Amino acid sequence: MLTLGAAGFAVAPYVLFDPGQSRVSLNASFNLHYPLLLVHIFASLFALLVGWLQFLPGLRTGRPYVHRMVGRFYLGFVAIGSATGLVVGMYTSSYNRQMAFLILVALWGITGWKGYWTARQKRFEAHGVWMTRNYAVTLVAASARIVTPICILIYLAGHRDMPFQGVEPILKQVLEVNIWVGLVVNVVIAEWMIGNRYRKPLKKPEHDL
Repeated sequence: MLTLGAAGFAVAPYVLFDPGQSRVSLNASFNLHYPLLLVHIFASLFALLVGWLQFLPGLRTGRPYVHRMVGRFYLGFVAIGSATGLVVGMYTSSYNRQMAFLILVALWGITGWKGYWTARQKRFEAHGVWMTRNYAVTLVAASARIVTPICILIYLAGHRDMPFQGVEPILKQVLEVNIWVGLVVNVVIAEWMIGNRYRKPLKKPEHDL
């Protein structure tokens, strides 16, 4: 519910296709900036909305053809979101956010390709690992917004001796790092889940009696 709420908040300014409502500063010299931004945002949203279905055990085992169809739709949205994200990321005004965006998109594309390729090779355990990592990257757009209030509190705690000058200057600072924080949190959780699911039980050493 938190993820859907955060995703809805992120997409809301773009549902009317009004460039004036964009939260991203648009480059006037690049006419395709806003259309590509829209494609990236909605492809990412659809990936987020359908991606979780591929992790339902009943769907994988009971209806594998539906699982494959969902996976293809999902990876299609990831491919579109990654390709448009690379272009949109290059026009991000802040260098820090630009690098975060480009690294995020690169990880999204790489993990998506690995997930697809391991499925084609019928290495299904590896496929599950890479798709878990890929969906963790998909969720960064939402988790970055979920951690924003926490980042604000940390900022206020670290700058409590400074005079309060309003929310906007604080938010400007926080938005420089919230993507990084969201990415780190998601990667840590994903790797913990992978470790718990795929960790092999250790054999007890045999001793001569």
